[in-house]
Amino acid sequence: MALEFLPVPLSWVLLALLAVLFYLYAVRPLWVFKKMGVPGPTPLPLLGNMLTIMNDGIWNPEASRQRVQLYGKVYGIFFGRSAILTISDPEMLRDIFVKKFHALSNTQTDAVTLETKPSGRMLINLRGEDWKDVRSTLSPAFSGGKLKMMMPAINTCADQLVQNIAKFAETGESFDTKELTGAFTMDVIARTAFGTEIDSQRNPQDPFVLMGRKAFDIKMSSPSFLLLFMFPSIMKPILEWLNIDLFPRDATSFFYGIFDQLIGLRQKSDEKGRVDFLQLMMDAHKDADEEEEDGVKLHGQKHALTRDDIVANGFLFFVAGYETTATSMAFALYNFALNQEEQDKAREEVNKIMENRDLIDYEAVHEMSYLEMCCMETLRLYPPIPNTGRVASEEVKVQWLTIPKDMMVIVPVIAIHYDPERWPEPKKFIPERFTKEAREKRDPYNWLPFGAGPRNCIGMRLAMMELKVGLAKILMKYRFMTAPDTDIPLKMKKGNQFPLPENGIRLKVELINKDN
Repeated sequence: MALEFLPVPLSWVLLALLAVLFYLYAVRPLWVFKKMGVPGPTPLPLLGNMLTIMNDGIWNPEASRQRVQLYGKVYGIFFGRSAILTISDPEMLRDIFVKKFHALSNTQTDAVTLETKPSGRMLINLRGEDWKDVRSTLSPAFSGGKLKMMMPAINTCADQLVQNIAKFAETGESFDTKELTGAFTMDVIARTAFGTEIDSQRNPQDPFVLMGRKAFDIKMSSPSFLLLFMFPSIMKPILEWLNIDLFPRDATSFFYGIFDQLIGLRQKSDEKGRVDFLQLMMDAHKDADEEEEDGVKLHGQKHALTRDDIVANGFLFFVAGYETTATSMAFALYNFALNQEEQDKAREEVNKIMENRDLIDYEAVHEMSYLEMCCMETLRLYPPIPNTGRVASEEVKVQWLTIPKDMMVIVPVIAIHYDPERWPEPKKFIPERFTKEAREKRDPYNWLPFGAGPRNCIGMRLAMMELKVGLAKILMKYRFMTAPDTDIPLKMKKGNQFPLPENGIRLKVELINKDN
């Protein structure tokens, strides 16, 4: 045989071949940032910087700021084999979010975007024209006119929240604030988005409530997803074939069933005049529509959404809206408990505006400027998402840096929010950072809890309105204070991708004496 005449044993040849293949697959990609002139921590083959990132945690302001201090406002890391540019330079952010949006409109690379249900059809994961079409269809649900029509439902849910606080005012015992705010936001979403009442504030064991909470139990550190980043070309088709999604399967099955029932009931009743999110998706049509956001034309076309589109985005709206707003409200109450003077100032403003009103209407909400400042400062300190991402759909130059096609760009929101150059004494709660004058002087890309540009959070206006109505109702009747078991400062779960305190946010409350 010919192999017998090789000058070296066959095993040596195979080992050499394996070494070359390993270098090409696992080592060579790690040189990309050196070629670009971008600094960063030294990566390991296959793993990249995953071990360091997982050890530091995702929601960790100190670690995020430390990386910026070590490597600068532009540096590179590897998650598995995936090269990720991390950029916090304000001028470059303006290009990324708006000026070069045409080349940086996607939030996921095709290599790790799973076409599974429901994640694959969620707005946050859609790409290119597909995203523009669905965004154009869904955006009208958050217009000023629609938000005005939602105000009575939000007020009703806020009234129930105030009633639920009463028992803790009577006993003086501490309680986990997030449990109350979470029930409030879940009720609001059920009514405003799906036109259904679940009353989770009175019935916390409702299956809708339990599955809603479970849906948010996302395990980014699961072996399946870690392997996806290490071996995307192998793992992606396997995960898609098995339909292994980001969200727990029993939760997604439950909501598919719920949405199917709601859609079926509406199709049979043929009701007119509904203004909620679900109806808007069901009524989606093919009329050409051109939308503009932050000066960028989307040129989307409204189209008939499929069942999977409706369920996926209904599920997304429910999960994202429930958790982020509930958490932000709980953090706002924590800030008020630690800062009584600011709490009193917000209460005084609310009482003055509500002097001749029973309902906190759309106009009243917009008059509550100091309360809004408190909400914005809370969102700076505890942004719902610590990082936001974009992917280059083509080679694009951003200032001095040329970003290759398909490279992921991460904007470290939490590092920006805790940057002492942008925010002096960044750990302090100072609502006055958001006066009209201060905001006009500051770069708009220094505050990014909802992202920026055309691909910002679609539900931002509803979230702020819901947050302000709930807080205003509470402030009119109760004072929040720290309790013996309140963590000061809060001990955060650093491994979580959302801000979540290890021991909850435990506070106590007292009824305000209106005669004083």
